[in-house]
Amino acid sequence: MPVRGKGKTDHRFDNVDHALSLFNKMIEKYPKPSIVEFTKLFAAIVRMKHYAIVVSMCSQMELLGVSHDVYSVSISINCFCQLGRIDFGFSVLGKMLKLGVEPDVVIFSTLINGLCNQSNISVAVCVFNIMFDICFLEKGLIFMVVLSLVIFCKYNVFIFVVDLYSALFIHNVLCRE
Repeated sequence: MPVRGKGKTDHRFDNVDHALSLFNKMIEKYPKPSIVEFTKLFAAIVRMKHYAIVVSMCSQMELLGVSHDVYSVSISINCFCQLGRIDFGFSVLGKMLKLGVEPDVVIFSTLINGLCNQSNISVAVCVFNIMFDICFLEKGLIFMVVLSLVIFCKYNVFIFVVDLYSALFIHNVLCRE
């Protein structure tokens, strides 16, 4: 049952029962495995589209004292968005900020996509604007912009896409080397 990658602790699952069995073994270990090992497991379960199980496992893991990192939080937020509970996704973001974990472009893009899936386009645009202000000078800007443009095009928000493109051109963001 290996999950992608190389190494003795990777696992691949034929069904969710194998993943649950591994999770139960992991939480019984002392010391507990690192968050990286839990995150690999969560990613494998998300690929099987068992989002509620991942949310439950994240809560259980946290109760056992294993701290989240930006990747596990991102997976948790994605699961809430996939389950149609974008409000819980924002709650996780708030908790993450309180704990001092800095959100990345993927987390904001996941929330934007979740909002668009629920037809909350105006809120998604507001989240994008906040994200743009935060990330304007950071490395992930171009990735964030392209990903968000794809999301907004998917939901036919072309007026916003044209405005964003114009703003980026004015600020010379698209022409940087």
